[in-house]
Amino acid sequence: MLSHTGLTVGGLNPGVVSVVVFYAISGYVMSALIERHFSEAGQAGHFYIDRVARIYPQYLAYALATLFWFLSVGHTTPFLQHAPSLADLLNNALIVPLNFFMFNAADQFTLLPPAWSLGAEVLFYVLAPWLWRYWRFAKVLALVSLAVQALAWFGVLPTDAWGYRLLPGVLWVFMAGMALQRYRQSLRTLSIKTFYLLPLAIGLLALGLRKQAVLGTPYNAEVLLGCALGLPAIQALTQWQALDNARFKAWDQRLGDLSYGIFLNHFLCMWLWGLTAPQSVADWCLLCGSSIFLSCVTQRFLERPSVAWRQQRRVTWQMARKALKIDA
Repeated sequence: MLSHTGLTVGGLNPGVVSVVVFYAISGYVMSALIERHFSEAGQAGHFYIDRVARIYPQYLAYALATLFWFLSVGHTTPFLQHAPSLADLLNNALIVPLNFFMFNAADQFTLLPPAWSLGAEVLFYVLAPWLWRYWRFAKVLALVSLAVQALAWFGVLPTDAWGYRLLPGVLWVFMAGMALQRYRQSLRTLSIKTFYLLPLAIGLLALGLRKQAVLGTPYNAEVLLGCALGLPAIQALTQWQALDNARFKAWDQRLGDLSYGIFLNHFLCMWLWGLTAPQSVADWCLLCGSSIFLSCVTQRFLERPSVAWRQQRRVTWQMARKALKIDA
């Protein structure tokens, strides 16, 4: 949210760093979810239904609210440049086309501008059960993805698209998160080395890119920083969370509950209040406060019922599956 108001840190875009960390967290969480509930053959469809129920309740609520605001006020923005066509509405409803805005101009009418990264996430969801199940092949795909990323680093491919936004260039980051979860037992003894050596290795790579005068290419530095910070942090925090630390777990859960709503609603809040570039403390408080408040509301009335339904559905169909095995 703050990066979309123009905030930078040391000349770097913190939003890009956050998205890369989000990719890695998603890989870790999806691997754990599949291992726990969807590891058997034939369960990919159940996984997809679970993910649709996770993504769409809040997404549709904020998309429809933004569409209502735009049609009511008629105020154009860089992401809402004209009246929507049927294709525009389909792009927003399906989410995935938003990830390809550099090819289909979907960013000219995007109700929730950050949703391009949600499009990459949905594409990862499509692959995730098969990546988890066929891990050896998945590791080959991760190397191919890293090669695509390297081509983007050196400007052979457009860096913004292939090094940050499109799945072929960032699949390896999702896969790194999956690997942290799959190898979590063996990594416990290597946590200190992982924490220090990975940032060091990425730092050396960054120096090499700087020597080649390509580190300054848009988002190269932020993607590397996201990996250098995110992967060791995931490893460290999951070990900390495994401890009997109820207070930490409670705060972790609360922040996690709020994050998706804030991700989805902050552009709407910026447009509602005319705060695309907040100037005062009052502006910042209004923007942040309204975004957090709306997230609390939609998490309470949309996300919680969805979570309860998903959990109940998992129990129901797994019990039915066990009953069929007993009958057989």
